[in-house]
Amino acid sequence: MKGKFLIVAIISALMIGSGTFAYTWSTVSAGVAGEAGVGDIATVELAPNQPDWESVIPTTEVAVETLRPDAAGDNTNIPEQYPASGEHWDKVAEAEADDFSTYVSTVQTSYAMDLYNIADSSIGTGTIHKLTVYFCISGDDGGGVGYAKALVKTYGAIYQGSEETQTGKTFDIRSYEWTTNPDTGVAWTWDEINALQIGIELKSGSDFTNAYCTQVYAEISYETEPITQGPVPTGDLFLISPNANYTGDLQVKVYLTNVAALTKAYNYLSMALYLEGSVEAGQVPNYRVLSLTSGVATFNLLDVSGGTYTLSLISGSYELVSAHPEEWEEGWSVTPELYCEVVQR
Repeated sequence: MKGKFLIVAIISALMIGSGTFAYTWSTVSAGVAGEAGVGDIATVELAPNQPDWESVIPTTEVAVETLRPDAAGDNTNIPEQYPASGEHWDKVAEAEADDFSTYVSTVQTSYAMDLYNIADSSIGTGTIHKLTVYFCISGDDGGGVGYAKALVKTYGAIYQGSEETQTGKTFDIRSYEWTTNPDTGVAWTWDEINALQIGIELKSGSDFTNAYCTQVYAEISYETEPITQGPVPTGDLFLISPNANYTGDLQVKVYLTNVAALTKAYNYLSMALYLEGSVEAGQVPNYRVLSLTSGVATFNLLDVSGGTYTLSLISGSYELVSAHPEEWEEGWSVTPELYCEVVQR
């Protein structure tokens, strides 16, 4: 029946929030005696699972990095450790508090101090919101009270947190946070974090009872750097359904229509489109590219006979103008507007 269809008009154009449009073309039969009208040569519908282009807009998030003791600091004055072998820092460096399996302790009623070097940050970028030192402490049997203060040492000076107490021989976690470096009065820098020592002051509330500490660590709360380049979001774009009465060849074209708006947000944008069942799907590469400089992708379907063909965005990459949308030119868009056209070959 190839050659018996005449395209006469576009009867609808559909759009969804992703900026993807589908065209449906109206056709009439060239005429065969006794044959019913064929109707549309093909319909194009918007596919579910559209790419999430909003995810491209750069955002910042607050994340946390945990840094634990990895060496002795400048002070090791808390009198006791358990086990006796090893060093004080390794008694408090565990990721999960092991309570009375490893600890430092004192029966003194005046404060004794330990400082510990911590591992360097593996992050090193982003604005630091705060530094929090956590310490897990216990008192002793018979209502014995343990007292403790968090410590940091920066630029050669030692700074204390507020005093905390724990009654009875049960461990509990306490903390103190510094939203700025106490020496400079401004936000922490990553160099300061890498040079930092953390620690604890510990004392007992009464003679002949112990105060214990089993864990000390720091958490760095920071704002992540916005992402400005990477892979494009992927997903399905169109569902192309040839009329069941049509047997022949079709050509599918996808147009990128809002290049002017996209160039206000992107330095670079490339999208690899794939149409299952097409001639191009059997080639190498098996996709066609849409970009800011190449605004149309063409596919060919041969000897179709009904069925549905999915056109998808399978890969690609982008680079944004900057990490701050407020700096982009007015009228920008990160969402490509795509039009799909189906014609008879």
